[in-house]
Amino acid sequence: MNTSQMTSNGNGNGNGNGNGRGRRWFRRGHRWVGLSLVVFVVYLSLSGIALNHSGDLELDRRYIGWSWLLDAYGLEVPEASMSFSDAGHRATLLGGRLFLDGRDVGQRETTLTGIAALGPVTLVGGEQDVYLFTSEGEFIEAIELGSMLTGPVEQVGRAGDRVILRSAGKLYQSDPDVAAFEVTDEVTAEYWSAGTPPDAEETAALEAAWRGQGLTVERVLLDLHSGRILSKTGPVLMDLVAVFLIVLSVSGLIMSNVRNRRK
Repeated sequence: MNTSQMTSNGNGNGNGNGNGRGRRWFRRGHRWVGLSLVVFVVYLSLSGIALNHSGDLELDRRYIGWSWLLDAYGLEVPEASMSFSDAGHRATLLGGRLFLDGRDVGQRETTLTGIAALGPVTLVGGEQDVYLFTSEGEFIEAIELGSMLTGPVEQVGRAGDRVILRSAGKLYQSDPDVAAFEVTDEVTAEYWSAGTPPDAEETAALEAAWRGQGLTVERVLLDLHSGRILSKTGPVLMDLVAVFLIVLSVSGLIMSNVRNRRK
């Protein structure tokens, strides 16, 4: 009888110790998973709250201008392929887009041939077209010259209050309103436009104009919340976090159930 009781007690103690060690490892694993996920839970919670109140916080109207982040989003600014300046005005070709005085004027070109400032009017020469702007940089019109010229515009100059164009060995002079051009042999240009690189301040203005207003805070928060900001790796990481949160929830329920049964 005593031996049987001792055997029974020994088996019971053995099972109890094994179960105790298992529960300890289970609790320890639950605790470490929970601690590992604290940062992600806080990060997801804060970004979720911010996105939930995006309209009130005007996150869709707030912009981020960090160069490294804009470059990561593919908004890297190309180098200026051609740039000309005259009388304080600068025309630059950037990624096929025409910029005047650091502003995108909404015109696309394959090449620039020069710039000439005539008081209230500024003319920028393209390959087959010339573009007219006010002295404040507002676009007036584009004049197509392909039907009149025997070749592309090669150079833009100025003679008094007239614009001079050189094309295929011929000179073309504008009327006083810079609305039409005609071939001329009786004019000597006082100025020929020559390409010059933009300075640091002009380059900064071009970069800002190329990128527009940049990225909205809402867009970045959405990508942070979903993990898409890390390209393909980010969503996988967020999926793993979600799986571990499920594991944490289930393990918490199991431990709570065990504790309740003991009571």
